[in-house]
Amino acid sequence: MLKNFIFTVTTGRAGQETLHNTLQEYSLDCLSQFEAPNFKPRLPFFFGNIERKIRRQFFETDELLGRGKVLIAYNKGDYEYIEKVAKKRLKLILYKMEKEKIVNYFDISKFYIRGLYKGFNNIINSYSLVFLVRDPLLNMKSFHNRNKNFFLDNSSPIEECNLLRIKLSDLSKKELYFWAWSEIFLRYRKLSQSKKVLKNIIFRTEDLNNAKKVENLFKYLGIKFKPIKKIKKINTNYGSGFLNTKVNREDIILLEHFIDKIPSKEIELIKELKLSLKKNQENS
Repeated sequence: MLKNFIFTVTTGRAGQETLHNTLQEYSLDCLSQFEAPNFKPRLPFFFGNIERKIRRQFFETDELLGRGKVLIAYNKGDYEYIEKVAKKRLKLILYKMEKEKIVNYFDISKFYIRGLYKGFNNIINSYSLVFLVRDPLLNMKSFHNRNKNFFLDNSSPIEECNLLRIKLSDLSKKELYFWAWSEIFLRYRKLSQSKKVLKNIIFRTEDLNNAKKVENLFKYLGIKFKPIKKIKKINTNYGSGFLNTKVNREDIILLEHFIDKIPSKEIELIKELKLSLKKNQENS
């Protein structure tokens, strides 16, 4: 049977795990994977950390996930290497689909658009895209509250492969996440024009709380489902012991300064960022 491949384009911290959990609970004919290949350590305490390192190095590798050497290859334009990794991933995906006799596959990951899409686009005849997008100010604050290493999951803004190139020295730690949001916005806009894209939809993070809108998303993508009764938010900052995601006046001013650094030709990007600016100014 013809396989239906669906990929998310997203920055991360945009509700991917909530979407994945909703699919697992209510979809009837869809294999959903969240930042795959992943695993849960079986060993307790620090032994689990050792187990994680071993498995990430030899089994569920960073490369299959979409970071590590994939990010390096993307920076260098080595799409042949990325295609090899995508073929390995696709083999694992097809094995699970055949085993479960499922035709719909929903890949929910921030790593797809960071490089793997170059490989999948070459080896899959057609697919659909869901741009899972969160307000850029809230997205930045959510990432910043986690205090993660930005460069573990992202290329540097100065790399030639980027559609939006800005000197690293011109960006603060928070602005790095504004840049990532903007870069992924531009990559999505470009990728969505591919002739291989069958269906293409922008879905806002705040709409993940609306059962009717999620049901309409599933209908549009051709996924059968049970009536959605309740959607549970997963992996929130507050629920994970981090600061609550709240925008302040300093953040708003920072976005204003960041917008001034974007080339005037990127009108649509500037427009989207200014909408966020206006909305958060009204809410502050």
